[in-house]
Amino acid sequence: MSLGRRLIVASLVIGVNGCALVGDAIPPDIARHPPLKKAFEKRFPIGAAVEPRQLGTRAGSLLAWHFNSVTAENAMKPANLQPLEGRFEFTGADAVVDFASRRGMRVRGHTLLWHEETPEWFWRGADGRPASREVVLARLRAHIVAVMSRYRGRVYAWDVVNEAVHPLGPGCLRDTRWLRVVGPDYIEHAFRFAHEADPGARLFLNDFETTEPAKRRCLLELVRDLRARGVPIHGVGHQLHIDLERPTVGDVDETLGLFAALGVENQVTELDMSVAASALPPAERLESQATRYAALFEVFARRPDVTAVSFWGISDAHTWLNAKRTPGNLDQPLLFDAQQAPKSAYFAITREKRVPINPNN
Repeated sequence: MSLGRRLIVASLVIGVNGCALVGDAIPPDIARHPPLKKAFEKRFPIGAAVEPRQLGTRAGSLLAWHFNSVTAENAMKPANLQPLEGRFEFTGADAVVDFASRRGMRVRGHTLLWHEETPEWFWRGADGRPASREVVLARLRAHIVAVMSRYRGRVYAWDVVNEAVHPLGPGCLRDTRWLRVVGPDYIEHAFRFAHEADPGARLFLNDFETTEPAKRRCLLELVRDLRARGVPIHGVGHQLHIDLERPTVGDVDETLGLFAALGVENQVTELDMSVAASALPPAERLESQATRYAALFEVFARRPDVTAVSFWGISDAHTWLNAKRTPGNLDQPLLFDAQQAPKSAYFAITREKRVPINPNN
């Protein structure tokens, strides 16, 4: 039996922890590389953000083979789940959760409240005038209860509030309609509603640039205050959309330690590493990326407070960083290239040897 045939057979029978379930034929060029998730199976799940349309494609095979956690990149955001009051659109989110459930993969919910994805109807009263604080909070509770009840026991963690902190905002909070209409306690209400809807779910405050000192101070104070008042917050989600220089690995390690000292979990929720702005030659960019990814994962692996790591995308074939870039100037932020082959970063993180490709197999 050729190597290619053996790999196809293996992909059909290996258990959930090794790849996908029976019936998932993993292409042999994907299955020939050890699953990324296996390198960290004793430490934390490895996830990737996905769009529902990717699930039945080669990207879905890559996801099933290498990852054991998924995040809906956009399908679970409030404006997509409930575009009109009382009218829910669960098709895309259901597809992601069903894909994961059939393969024994974990699911992170993203996100229950985000100022950029709050539908406009949230803010309108029945008479067409601005909705009151009480009406907005009632709508928030109804949304959270409906969504989390649907996925109760199937989504293990939620980004309850996304990107709420700003060091120059009122009281260190981002100046949004949530803050102006409801007040700073909208965050507390969201967490309490979420815990009410699914007491078994892990609840996270998710944000970007958490290593930046001023913003970090604000976020630390917010988490400290929420915990002091008994708000059910279990952890902080660090987006870590980074580049080849900033933040330093030491900055990341220090930041994780500061939040761990508060007694909360750390999850890396939206990891990618842009190389587009680097002055290095293209090949050197990817080698530098590999070295930096490996150093970061050494930090993640030795920290018991890090309970999950998720990439914001499966491969360079689909990344938000290329949404406005031209075809000849695309970024390459992830572990797998645009053809979904492993890059230097994959081998650096997993410490696997590169296997020469034999075209006869």
